[in-house]
Formats: sequence, C-alpha cells, structure tokens
Amino acid sequence: MTKESRIEILKAVKIGLAFNVGLAILKLTFGIWGNAQALISDGLNSFSDVFISIMLLVILTIATKKPDHDHPYGHEKFEGLAYFVLGVIFFITSIFIGIFAVESIVAYIKHPDNFDSPHVLTVIVSIIALLIKFVLYRYYLIISRKHKSPTLKADSKNHLLDAWATLFSVIGLTLAQFGLIIFDFIASIIIGLFILRLAVQILLESVAYLVDQAPSDEEVTRIHEVILSIEGVVTVDDLKVRNHMTQKYVDVEIGVKSTLTLSSAHKIAENVHHKVESEFPEVIHCMVHVNPHRQ
Repeated sequence: MTKESRIEILKAVKIGLAFNVGLAILKLTFGIWGNAQALISDGLNSFSDVFISIMLLVILTIATKKPDHDHPYGHEKFEGLAYFVLGVIFFITSIFIGIFAVESIVAYIKHPDNFDSPHVLTVIVSIIALLIKFVLYRYYLIISRKHKSPTLKADSKNHLLDAWATLFSVIGLTLAQFGLIIFDFIASIIIGLFILRLAVQILLESVAYLVDQAPSDEEVTRIHEVILSIEGVVTVDDLKVRNHMTQKYVDVEIGVKSTLTLSSAHKIAENVHHKVESEFPEVIHCMVHVNPHRQ
C-alpha cells in the first residue's frame, strides 16, 4: 500500500469517527429527552460505531505498515482481524438492541398508558442523521474501492445499514406521533435485525480473509491459462493460489523439457514469474518451481 493510500484511508476513518461521536451524542440526547426508543437504539448503534472507528484507527495504522523482519509478508492481516472484531461488535450490539426493544414492547402491551409519544423533534433529528449517514456511506464506498480496503468496505456497509436503520427510525417515530407508539419499538427491532445481518456477513467474510481461502475457480483457471501460454512451459504440474486479504500469492510447479540447460529453464521460470505478476496486479508474488518433463 502506498503512502498516499495509507494517508487517505486513515483520514476517512478520522472523519467517520468525528461524525459518529456527534451522531451518538445527538441521538442519545434527543432520544432520552424526547422519549424515543428507536432513536435511543440508533444512538447506541452510533455509540458502538465510535469504538469501531477508534479500533480501526489503531489497527489500520498497523496494517498499512511496510513488511519488516518479524512480518516479511506485511501487516495486512491485522486489517482482517479488525474486520472480524468489527463483526463481533455488530453482533453484540444487535442482540442488545433486540432484547431492549422486545422488553419495551412487552411492557407497552401490559401498560400502554405508561408510555408517551416521542417528541416531534426526534423525527427531525432522525432525518438529519439519515442524510449524514448516507453521505458517509458514499464517501467510504468511494475510498474503499479506490484503495481496495476490506475494512473501509465493511464500514461503508455499516454506514449504509445505519442509513436504513435510521430510515425505519424516522418511520417509527413519525407513526408514533399519531399515537401508534408501538411502532417506535418495532423500528428498534428492525434496526437490530439490520445490524445482525451485517454482523453475520462480516464475520463470514473476515474468516475467509484470515484463513487464506483460495479465490474462485475462474480466477485460478485464468492464471493457469496464462502460465501454460508462456513459451517453454510444457505442463502446469501444480498450481496453488491463496488470498492475502485483497491480494494473492501464487505457487506453481511447471514442467519444461528435460534437455534444457539450467540457465534456459531458469529463464522460463522468470518469464512465468513476471508474466503472472504483470497480468494479475493483485498477485503480490508468484513462486515458480521447475520440473523436468520427459515426453
């Protein structure tokens, strides 16, 4: 990762942190003051986002460092670890919000007279939060695609999910203005379900990043075809490709004519090495082993 990419990614996380702090304070303050369960749940979600942003700043600072003696393959997998922890935090947050909302619905059904409609200002606050979250989603999505950052990609999904969650908060709080208070609590449950869905998706993807899962069969086939097309390569005896976060490592055994000199066989191996890395920019390194092939 270039220095420019590192700076821009960290800048994006800092901007997200600043907005998450502001949104958490805004939602929780007006949610508690305005008696809005959905806004409080949304505020708790934003509060968890604050911790996530702080964690991302620390992890990404490490993950974007250059390879060193102790980490010759780089520090990118620290980002995969952050991705996994992010999923765990989302999962816990969703369960907490869901339990809180269900308890509120049960209490409302038993004693509806004990509940007042949320203040109309809570609707306005939710609309403002919705607009801010959508802008953050678009910003993070652009930066994550530009620099191929899985963690920013996950956080962009989080911002989009927050936007959907806040939309349901707006709907629930608006209906509550007309005496349909239970929809405030239903909106909280929907918010929790949105977060739970994202948590499961992130956890599954992060595990794939951390265990060096192979790319798709189509990608491996394309690499195989390129290697076989190189002059001097008679066979591809073995080919292994593994993901390293958003990049890849390739290990290949090629068969060349057994009558070739060591120098000629080495030259073919070099051609394979350079061809694969030039044709597939996401490949960090292509390791080539030469086998003698007898007709």
